[in-house]
Amino acid sequence: MASLGPVNSVLQSCRGATRWLAAAALASSLLSSRATADGGSKAPPSAEPAQLRISGYGLVGNRELKRTLRTLELGGKKPEFFGATFVEDAALILAATLEREGYLRPGIDIELTTVSGETVRCSAGELQASPLPQSLKAKAVHFKVNKGLLYHYRELEFEGLASIPEKEARSYFLETGTLLRLKRARVFTPAGLQRGVSSLTSRLERLGYHEAAVTVVREDVSPESGEARVRLRIEEGPRFMVSSWRQEFYFENQTQPAEVRMVYPGKPYSRLWVQDLEQALRTNQFRLGYPDAKVTTRTVSRRSLEGLVYLDLVSEVHRGPRIRVAAVGFRGTKATQESFLSRRVRVERGEWLDPLKAEQDRTRLAQLGIFQRVEVAYEPATNETREVWFDLKESRRFNLDLLLGYGSYELLRGGAEAEWNNIWGLAHRAQLKGIQSFKATSGEFTYTIPQFFGRDLDAFLDASGLRRDEVSFVRKEYGGGVGAHKYLRPLHTDLTVRYHYGILNAADAGPDFAVEGVTEAAVGAVIAEFKHDRRDHVLYPRKGYKLFGTLELAAEQLGGEVNYQRFEGAASWHRPLGGGRYLGLGLGHGVVIAKGDPTENLPFNRRFFPGGESSLRGYPEGEASPRNAAGKFVGAETYTLATVELEQSLTTHWSLVLFADALGEAQRLDDYPFDTGLFSVGGGLRWRTLIGPVRLEYGRNLNPREGDPSGTLHFSLGFPF
Repeated sequence: MASLGPVNSVLQSCRGATRWLAAAALASSLLSSRATADGGSKAPPSAEPAQLRISGYGLVGNRELKRTLRTLELGGKKPEFFGATFVEDAALILAATLEREGYLRPGIDIELTTVSGETVRCSAGELQASPLPQSLKAKAVHFKVNKGLLYHYRELEFEGLASIPEKEARSYFLETGTLLRLKRARVFTPAGLQRGVSSLTSRLERLGYHEAAVTVVREDVSPESGEARVRLRIEEGPRFMVSSWRQEFYFENQTQPAEVRMVYPGKPYSRLWVQDLEQALRTNQFRLGYPDAKVTTRTVSRRSLEGLVYLDLVSEVHRGPRIRVAAVGFRGTKATQESFLSRRVRVERGEWLDPLKAEQDRTRLAQLGIFQRVEVAYEPATNETREVWFDLKESRRFNLDLLLGYGSYELLRGGAEAEWNNIWGLAHRAQLKGIQSFKATSGEFTYTIPQFFGRDLDAFLDASGLRRDEVSFVRKEYGGGVGAHKYLRPLHTDLTVRYHYGILNAADAGPDFAVEGVTEAAVGAVIAEFKHDRRDHVLYPRKGYKLFGTLELAAEQLGGEVNYQRFEGAASWHRPLGGGRYLGLGLGHGVVIAKGDPTENLPFNRRFFPGGESSLRGYPEGEASPRNAAGKFVGAETYTLATVELEQSLTTHWSLVLFADALGEAQRLDDYPFDTGLFSVGGGLRWRTLIGPVRLEYGRNLNPREGDPSGTLHFSLGFPF
């Protein structure tokens, strides 16, 4: 292997610049002293923060490197000037970060602007041997990155691999789920190679190959091209199986077990498997009040049979002393009321000390959302008791986030979301969000009281307003209400029930719309919502499923003027197919039932208007809606939408998508479930970004109605289901 050298070898010397900076700093100090001695006054320090700039790594890359420095070196603060230590440490951090990304020989130039206004340019090299003067004060620092070659795998070969497919083994070293094998998906670094070796070894051990060894027998890296040729030798050895497992339980100071259990697992042996079982044994003792319980496991016999090695294990569980809780306290709080925290924990004085129960309380406190850190400490009070302390660090009381997005219909949209935390010291939270686009203006306010009725049950007050230009009418809605939210932890399900009173208005209908029914009404309703999300990622789901549903019951008895019931539900399912291909299925259904005559009890706003980038993609927003005899859009009282999507990863960030959408709908509930069917097929590209997928998709209509488009092009930032 060609020598790559340490990080410092990629940096060039700046000894001359260092001596110049020292002289400049001394001269600046002398001039300042002379001005003071002559009766002049020092200029007051500037209140403006020092400027940090990084270039040469791309628009997104520069921002990420800058964020890394501000987080690791500055702790998020913006100092008035930068010192020598920051510049030196920042150069090392940047070089190490680039190396992790596969740029093993980067060049970094530094441009400094001192407080006296002088500009110094140098290569950031060998700074440890020739450090900058500690008196340095820089008002601006500019790091110019020259990435150099991207080191990547040219060849990756395996010898002796038998128990797992080669494709799986390769996945521990490079990206295998992409159609295009670009360099970016085959990044090589020495550290990455060692991580891959460790991961492959662990995988073999979990399969029972306890003595497996993975050795690098060839590692040729070209400094001219950045190509790496690597060959690995795998020696799996025999497979180990657990024949029997004896569990012995000892009380404190006992030499003979008080209890013995025998288990016959018949499972592959690995250290990780043993660790999991030992943790389960300790957990059982924790619940009984033995916080110092220890478990040791050893092999008592070993025999070989038909190529397998069978082991007999013994685990000794030493319980230690049984401990009670002497006191429960909180440390590190400033704004939070201690009486409020005491009501949120279940560990009580006098009970047996269960570390698992204390950990559950720690999680419950963290879920309040008002702490950056929550830790648990145990301090001895007597030989038989301990104090339980929760060490807390409070979060910021106010946060402001900017919002930005784009959709084919609303076009550019932006806004802001402000959040006030820990109001009154009781973990109350207030959120205010405002969004403006070319088509809509909306605002929402929510005041939340966490754990109001008990664990995972929050109460809230909300208010909202919306004005949105639909395809051919203006939607106006505003109102507010009160409700409760509970997270059903065993079911991984969010459940919300609320009462809402609002005013719905449909105005200024255009020539293509026929506004039927109630155009303005006061609505009093009870709304129930549930969400069950088992996907592996919110923005980029690859496997798992999601269920979502909303039931709205509006009645005059609830303070409104209309009577109807409205249900809308959706489900999505995602599964990897291999080779960077992923299958996504979506199904949605909605139905609204009005009491008596719909023209008297169903607000026009509560009808369904399918079509758009997240619906039937062959149509613009809302234009897949039913039409009346005159060809005008009138909205649906029921619909069913099915979507099939196949995604092929081209690179780690780009993918190709093919889809088919089918919509069944009916203008009147009498024709339930539908009397009209519309179908679209199409495809597009998606780009994975830090703020969500960017989608460019075209849907072609297979059976357009008279007046419908043949297809529609959509561009958006969002996800389809």
